[in-house]
Amino acid sequence: MRAWAVFMMIQGHSIDALLSNSFYNSDSTLFNIWLFNRGLTAPIFLFGAGFAYVFATFQKMQGQHIPLNVVFRRLRWIAVLFLLGALMHLPAGTFGDLANLSAQSWKRFFHVDVLRLMAVTLLLLFGLFMLTRSRKRLMRLSLLIALLLIAAAPFTALVDWTAHLPLWAAAFMNTKTGSWFPIFPYSAFIFLGAAAGSLYLRWHEQGIAHKLPQYYFIAALLILIVSFLPRLLFPGQLPYNQGAASIWLSFSRLGWVLLLWAGVGFTLRNIKSVPNFLAIAGQHSLFIYVSHIVVLYGSAWMPGLRQIFGKTLDFPPVLAVILILMISTTWVAYGMHQMKTRKSVVYRYAPYAAGIVLMTLLVFA
Repeated sequence: MRAWAVFMMIQGHSIDALLSNSFYNSDSTLFNIWLFNRGLTAPIFLFGAGFAYVFATFQKMQGQHIPLNVVFRRLRWIAVLFLLGALMHLPAGTFGDLANLSAQSWKRFFHVDVLRLMAVTLLLLFGLFMLTRSRKRLMRLSLLIALLLIAAAPFTALVDWTAHLPLWAAAFMNTKTGSWFPIFPYSAFIFLGAAAGSLYLRWHEQGIAHKLPQYYFIAALLILIVSFLPRLLFPGQLPYNQGAASIWLSFSRLGWVLLLWAGVGFTLRNIKSVPNFLAIAGQHSLFIYVSHIVVLYGSAWMPGLRQIFGKTLDFPPVLAVILILMISTTWVAYGMHQMKTRKSVVYRYAPYAAGIVLMTLLVFA
């Protein structure tokens, strides 16, 4: 599912960055399907992040105890996610240039992207993990927190948080400052994934994990019926139905996420093995995400395809870009996976080398 989400992000971002606006037609069924699918990719990615985080952390536990080295690695991973998100949107290439930035540039820098949202939410989830240390309690509390985040989203969306909080903190609360992924409601999908991961582990121990896809399917249908029918019967009249903070939209996205996960579960029953490139893309989804964003949108040190071409391209060139990005990033991820499997010295020290290069750029570029 993470591989699917990151590939959908590649096509979604490529079209958003490069395809001419003449192709955007709200009356087109195909365009609306594409737009709807774009809205699902982040929830799928976040749900998978919560699921995988819980699964990986419980595997490292020793009874009710979390080893100190595991705590350190989890916190380091969270810091890496936050730092990557910040660097991708850094508005200047050197420390010296940061001192001369306009207020508008800083405001854009504080727009919350999916990586910084994941970092903050996973930190909260890890704190919950340390408090509960039980699959059952973690499942219940994660589900409760997720529902509260979704329910509170329409109300937090109305508040001008910049009047009460610093800009960097206000940006996490709603989209008024320009953030793409505020905590309300997007963090809910990570907590929902954590609840699903906890349930999977419990059912796996009981030998009934194979039943999960059918329960996902039933839950998905119920959620979709409850979230879609009122919107069809009373269009424009429902409360708490504004933009990304809409309770109805959040639940419909949850329904589709569960439906897709159920579909994957049913599919896995009937195939002998998952294609290797999908498994590797899922494991290295962070690399694929960051690399394609930098190629498309650029960074403080290099222009991206968006800066070079703008939204001027016809559909065939954009399709070529999508295919090239999917193939090239997966190929590099495969190479990274091979080095990781062989415990290569290059794989071990490459992040440190990248950090040195980056610091050099920030100081001297």
